[in-house]
Amino acid sequence: MSRKFTSVLAVLILVLVGMATVVNAKTTEIPQLSNIAELFGLPLNDLSLSRLEKKLDSMGLHSYPSYKEGEVSYSLGPEGILGVTHATIFSNSSRYVQQALLSGVVGSLEKRQALGELLQKKYGAPSEGYLNNGIGRSKWLFKDGTLIEFHNSTYDVYIMYVDERPRVMGRSGQIDVEALSRKKQ
Repeated sequence: MSRKFTSVLAVLILVLVGMATVVNAKTTEIPQLSNIAELFGLPLNDLSLSRLEKKLDSMGLHSYPSYKEGEVSYSLGPEGILGVTHATIFSNSSRYVQQALLSGVVGSLEKRQALGELLQKKYGAPSEGYLNNGIGRSKWLFKDGTLIEFHNSTYDVYIMYVDERPRVMGRSGQIDVEALSRKKQ
């Protein structure tokens, strides 16, 4: 009986050690931080307006009429994305996204915190500014000339995505060589 008990105990110990290793491996995984700004899952650097419109259309979002050249607005629904209910996309004359402003009035402290924590989890600690439990004003700067600015210290929340050097079509209809060389850097 003691032999049986010993072998059952040995199997139990092996199972527990294996489970501890699996749990430990899951908890020690380092989250992958993104080193590029993404807007709705698309890289912001040199993002064409047509590509963004296709993505938003696939998400069931449609623009509403705008009478300003280079400006397209979207409603993100009554609940929006954690309370952010409006998106305005600004593009250059070559139809590449220059700036995207996601905004809304977010009365829920939990939703405002979740927004900040979501950005911090995806991009890491901000390059400028501060976030305290997801609340604050901060900026993430990226090597490709893009940035994300986040303000949620009051109910008026906005996330601004900026491509400081969007692609520009040359007069010949060809893509600007300088823009291509900056992208390769």
